[in-house]
Amino acid sequence: MSKSASEPKILLDADVTRHFIQASKQLYLPKIYPHRLVMIDIVKNELCRSKWLKTPVENFIDCCKIELLTINNNIEVQKEYATLKKQFDDGESACMALAKFEKQYIASSNLRDIRNYCEINGITYLTTSDILLDALLKGIMTPEECNEMIKINIAKGSKFPFLTIEEFALSKK
Repeated sequence: MSKSASEPKILLDADVTRHFIQASKQLYLPKIYPHRLVMIDIVKNELCRSKWLKTPVENFIDCCKIELLTINNNIEVQKEYATLKKQFDDGESACMALAKFEKQYIASSNLRDIRNYCEINGITYLTTSDILLDALLKGIMTPEECNEMIKINIAKGSKFPFLTIEEFALSKK
């Protein structure tokens, strides 16, 4: 069995997906985490509500063979989703519910909403910055590419904990 087949899947949330698409870096994602990325249909629908994102999201899913999941197959997940939806948006609720019961990871930068729930439930989460650092450490992206992506997303209104990948890497030591 390959290493990636035994590792947890990574549930892509809307914000991380949007960050990579805004910087035209989405094709790096499957290189960073081969055979591990999945997206819940609820997250895809949330992203595709933005007209400018619909085509890039669909192309990303098709081109990179991102598996689409549904939460409809598991009653425990559905109940948890219904509870979470009262407090969080649809995509984050679906990711957290599925990750809890199927022991998957979440790729989301909305720490204000997910951090506490993930920590209580033992769910590993990866922010956009974490993913960029993994890309850098694996030699998939250069520091310049990572910093360009951070700069583009900050210019479009996203919040990042640091202005450069180097600053973020130092904070992890």
